[in-house]
Amino acid sequence: MENTSVRSMTGFGAAVCEKEDYKITIEVKSVNNRYKDVSAHLPAGLRTLEPLINDHLNKYSLRGKIDIYVNFVDYADDNKIFIVDKELVLSYQKALSEIAAIVNSAPLQKGLSVNDLIALSAYPGVLTREDKVPNVEYLKEDFTKTLEEALSVFIQMKTVEGANLCRDILYRLSIIREKTDCLCDLNPAIVEKYRQNLITALGEYLNANDIDQTRIIQETAIYAEKTNYTEETTRLKSHLIQFEQTLTSCGNIGRKLDFIIQEMNREINTIASKANSAEAGQLVVDVKGEIEKIREQIQNIE
Repeated sequence: MENTSVRSMTGFGAAVCEKEDYKITIEVKSVNNRYKDVSAHLPAGLRTLEPLINDHLNKYSLRGKIDIYVNFVDYADDNKIFIVDKELVLSYQKALSEIAAIVNSAPLQKGLSVNDLIALSAYPGVLTREDKVPNVEYLKEDFTKTLEEALSVFIQMKTVEGANLCRDILYRLSIIREKTDCLCDLNPAIVEKYRQNLITALGEYLNANDIDQTRIIQETAIYAEKTNYTEETTRLKSHLIQFEQTLTSCGNIGRKLDFIIQEMNREINTIASKANSAEAGQLVVDVKGEIEKIREQIQNIE
C-alpha cells in the first residue's frame, strides 16, 4: 500500500530571489515537536512581513518546531548611510588634547583633517552604519513568491520522507500480523501441552486406571481459561487494521498513531502475561520489538 499523505515532521526548504538592487533568501527548517511551534527570524526592516509568513504556513497542516530564516541584502548605493556621533567626536578631541598637554605635545588644531577623521573612526561609536528601512510594499511580491517556493520544497521533502517512513512502518506491521497469527495457532497447542504434562505428572504417582479423567478435564479447562489470549489477539489484529487505515487518512495523524501503538503494546503485554510457553514468549518479544521500532518512527510523523 503506497501512501503519499504521510508527512515527516523534519524537513528543509530554501529559495532565493536576486534582483539588481536586492537579494532575498528564505530557509525553512523543522524538527520533531509535540505541538506546532513557529519561529520567524527576519531582519528588523522586514518584521512587518511576519503575519504574511504565518498566513502561508496556515495553508498546510503542520506540526513540529519550525524555523524560518529570512536574509535580505540591499544592493542600492543610497542604502549605505554612515552616522557620525558629533558629541563623541568632541569628547575624543578633548581627551586627545588633554593627552597632548600631558606629554607636552603641540596643541591639537581646532579642525580635523582627513587623517584625523580616519584615526577617530577607529574609536568605537564614532562612525556607525545605519541601513535604510527597505520598502516592504515594493518587496512583498518577490518575498511572497520566494516564500512559496521555499515552502514548496519544504513540503516536498517532508512528503518524500513521510513515504519512506510509511513503507517501513507497513513492513513492520506485516511482521506483527504474521507473529500474531502464529500466536493464534499456538494457543490450542499450549493448552494441549499442559494437559499432556498433567497426565504425565499424575502418571508418575498413580496407575493409569486411578487417574481421574474428569479432574484432568476440569484442570485443563481452568488452565485454558487463564491462558486464553484470543480476545487480545483479536483486538491486536483490529488495531493493525486501524493503524493502516489511519496511515491512508489526511491531516495530522501522528497523535492518533501514537495512541493506537500504545493500545497494541497493551494487548501484547497482556498476551505475554497469559502465554505460559517459551515459543509464545519468543513471539511476544518479536512483536514488542517491532512495536517499539514503529513507535520511534511515528514520533517523526505529523
